[in-house]
Amino acid sequence: MKPRRAFIIHGYQGYPGEAWQPWLKAELEKRGYAVWLPAMPRPDHPVMAEWIGLLAQLVGEPDDQTVLVGHSLGVQVVVRYLEQIAGKGQAVRKAVLIAGSFPAGMTAQQADERTGGDAVLRPWLTLGVDGARVNRATGKITVILSDNDPIIPYEQARASFALNLRCEIILEPGKGHFNEDDRLTDLPIALQAVLS
Repeated sequence: MKPRRAFIIHGYQGYPGEAWQPWLKAELEKRGYAVWLPAMPRPDHPVMAEWIGLLAQLVGEPDDQTVLVGHSLGVQVVVRYLEQIAGKGQAVRKAVLIAGSFPAGMTAQQADERTGGDAVLRPWLTLGVDGARVNRATGKITVILSDNDPIIPYEQARASFALNLRCEIILEPGKGHFNEDDRLTDLPIALQAVLS
């Protein structure tokens, strides 16, 4: 039997010890998962190819025992990786996407308005993704959002996923951006999403 594996990808300016992520790693390891929670390269200046390339390198051969968890910009990494492996006829068992939005492809002006002109984030927001390919590359997608996220507006994020993916969308009220600013040291809904 293939080993169960989980890969947890942090976000922009994030790190592996942030908020609930070490807790989720430990909880999954207790349940027999091999878990990777890597430090993504240059978290203050994320380059799309580097982040997706690292995830692809870590995963190696994706399979039906592989689960991907992304937080914030890590959601984009997971979704873009899934789009790539769909082109090779590959798939994972599940993706859990937390505090992100679907990269539908904004104009450069929209991206700059959203980020205050952050040139680092512009390519992440302007390069769209094919939702049908993402769906082909995973058995199930669970999206977890908060209604008071100061970075990812709930209604916009919910609509972006609902329009582009077949997915379950879960609202966790009052969790902000699911990071240390919100004093989250655990996230049971994420564990449940991985295990369900």
